[in-house]
Amino acid sequence: MSRYAAVCLAVALLLAGCVGGQGGTTTSPAPGDAETTTVAETTEVAGTTAGGGATGGGETTSDASAVNFYLSDERNAMGDFEHLNVTVSKVGMKRADGKWTNYDVDNRTVDLTTLTGANATRLGTFDASNGTYDTVFVHIAEVNGTLTNGEQVRVKLPSQKLQIHQSFTVGANQSVDYVFDTSVFKAGKSGKYILKPVISESGTDKKIESVDDEDDKNEREEREGDEDAKDDEKAEKDDETTADDEAALNATFVGNVTRGENATVSVAQNGSAAANATVAVNGETVGRTAADGTLTFAVPDADELEVEIETENGSAKLETEFESGDDGTGSGETGNGERGDGGN
Repeated sequence: MSRYAAVCLAVALLLAGCVGGQGGTTTSPAPGDAETTTVAETTEVAGTTAGGGATGGGETTSDASAVNFYLSDERNAMGDFEHLNVTVSKVGMKRADGKWTNYDVDNRTVDLTTLTGANATRLGTFDASNGTYDTVFVHIAEVNGTLTNGEQVRVKLPSQKLQIHQSFTVGANQSVDYVFDTSVFKAGKSGKYILKPVISESGTDKKIESVDDEDDKNEREEREGDEDAKDDEKAEKDDETTADDEAALNATFVGNVTRGENATVSVAQNGSAAANATVAVNGETVGRTAADGTLTFAVPDADELEVEIETENGSAKLETEFESGDDGTGSGETGNGERGDGGN
């Protein structure tokens, strides 16, 4: 009897093992679902839909939200240039929750002299999760400037990128047009030029006239001719401004400026301390001036120091160059800006 029971038990164990072997293995959830940074490529510029739409296999994404990303240019000192070619390597957008997405644009070269006013070129259509975004970066690989007299000039671009801190929203399954506006500014009487973003002309609510459509070429050239005539008239009026107007915003370093140490800038508007003026050091915003018009900041360990000050009514700029091998101390200098109209 005991032998029979033992045989039955062995058969039962064998059957249980066979049944258990028929099931699949359980895998852990794939990691990366909550990654904060992704890398994506743009679609082709002409004749495309948003990236992440229909694929070669007929699959579609559940969220068809996208950003049509345009580059444009405000005039300012652009009239000095025959050509101003910038090569864009990538575009970055940061959501309000801190997540970044970078988009490669394959070193697209654009002549900014063709993009004045509402003229704009589309760098690409980017997949974008719906939500609110608060920062946009345009990374520049190279800048080549040629003046109208044929002279090649260096156009400065701190940190090799342009950045705008500005909120905009992309709705679910929505495609929005975003224009990133830039401009070139002449640094006083130094003859130097600097490329900067123009936040007041950037965003999703700006007029866009695409230069990518060749059918509009003749109309665009005629419109640019009219705009040039208006700019010449405006330039003549600007030449008549008084010296007081040109020096409406005044900025100075308080004492010497030394690499790697703290420095203080003092800002005055029409003779009075300019409080709450935005101060940027080598392209990065470091703070706002106090009630007495001053701000103390850390000087980067670099060969050049550029301090840009902006208020609602004007802007000014300070520059200092440190010679290699010295003690890293530069003399303070005065920067006189121009009165603005609450804009750039």
